[in-house]
Amino acid sequence: MKPLIGIILIGIAIWTYNAFDLTGLFSLDGMTALVNSLGPFGPLAFIGLCIAGVFLHLPEFVVIAVGGVLFGGVKGFVYGWLGALAGSTSTFLCVRYFMRDTVQKSLEGKFKSLEALDNRLAAQGFQTVLMLRLVLFMAPPLNWIIALTRVKFLHYFAASALGIIPGVAVTCYCAGTVVKARSFADVLTPEFILPFALLGALILGSALAARRLLGTRQVS
Repeated sequence: MKPLIGIILIGIAIWTYNAFDLTGLFSLDGMTALVNSLGPFGPLAFIGLCIAGVFLHLPEFVVIAVGGVLFGGVKGFVYGWLGALAGSTSTFLCVRYFMRDTVQKSLEGKFKSLEALDNRLAAQGFQTVLMLRLVLFMAPPLNWIIALTRVKFLHYFAASALGIIPGVAVTCYCAGTVVKARSFADVLTPEFILPFALLGALILGSALAARRLLGTRQVS
């Protein structure tokens, strides 16, 4: 019954999104109208949209970027980080509770690469999830795939909380800078390019470290 309940919940979420045409809520104008109409509860509504965006497999960086424009760099970062973490954690718990056991049994012994990833996450969950978050940020399939493994929840939560910080920070900062820019030349400034360069270097370093660690583990 668990997998069936999980599929039904996912179907309800997708149906609700399409039936009530919630696309407008995730646009800058729609989110601005919603947040302003709720006054002091506007940030909670934005965090709720971040969570919904994760469940609906929407590009999370777009939602976070809108938050950076609405609330500014600092508040947008805090609200975006809370929403992204809550959304990824909720998805993780939902998939793990309703679907992991069935999927694990159906794939047992069939895919060596998935089995190797499962073993690595079970043994070194924090380091692996951290590198995946730094490289892939909030890629929608990532929450599902990790939830189907034997990684410990605390390792997943702590690594996700830390690993999404650079992506959320750069997204909020750059979104506000783009909105304030009056011309293309205003974007080509060190204040705008430097965060992207630092994030790119961090992602590249994490990818190289992940490749080296995986290669080392396979050899051993």
